[in-house]
Amino acid sequence: MTHTTGRGWAITGLLAGCAGFGALVLESGLAMFSEERVYADAALMYAETYDRRLIIAAFLPLMVLAGLGAAIFGAGLRRWLAAQSPAGSLLPELAGWGTLLVAALSLVGSGPVTEVYFQVIHAYNPADPDIAMTLQRLMDTLPWVWTGLLLTTGAITVAALRHGAAPRWLGWVSAVVSVLMVAVNVFPQQYLSGYLGGLWLIVAGAAFAFRRAANPSTVSHLTGQGVTG
Repeated sequence: MTHTTGRGWAITGLLAGCAGFGALVLESGLAMFSEERVYADAALMYAETYDRRLIIAAFLPLMVLAGLGAAIFGAGLRRWLAAQSPAGSLLPELAGWGTLLVAALSLVGSGPVTEVYFQVIHAYNPADPDIAMTLQRLMDTLPWVWTGLLLTTGAITVAALRHGAAPRWLGWVSAVVSVLMVAVNVFPQQYLSGYLGGLWLIVAGAAFAFRRAANPSTVSHLTGQGVTG
């Protein structure tokens, strides 16, 4: 069995990071209202959200792309690490599971979009602001929780710095992101893990997608080794 040089999975990870980060930047606007009193009144929140209906519509496809793309990236990353890590290592599995958790939260968290969208554009008559805004609050919460990616960033940290199974610089970047993810979940500001995860996917996806041009000697060495067991 020879070492694969396919990079479609890595490009998919890069695109998933862009989609996820972009979706969360857009969605952050839905959680902010013009006056403090609006936050205590679902009807007022509902009225302001109507003007942001295009953001709601764009959020769904972006988040679905991010979730599915993260899963594809995780599958490719697992295969890459399995080829370069010691036999029996848990690192490939941990890396793959982390991206699956991101995919799950992204898909489940974007689920309320359809109901909120049709409530906001008054497709339901009468509409129910309380239901619509409750569902929107789920959108403001669940899709942001990319903490599961901590398994992936942690696995890459060890794989790169201890086993040389990934670019060493990516190992240090992953270590920093891992520490930051732990920090935002302790304080707690876990929503920031969505931003951190999106940025990490962009960096990691680019690192593996363009690895030949960025570090040809390392790739040549890995290709020469092939896959053991």
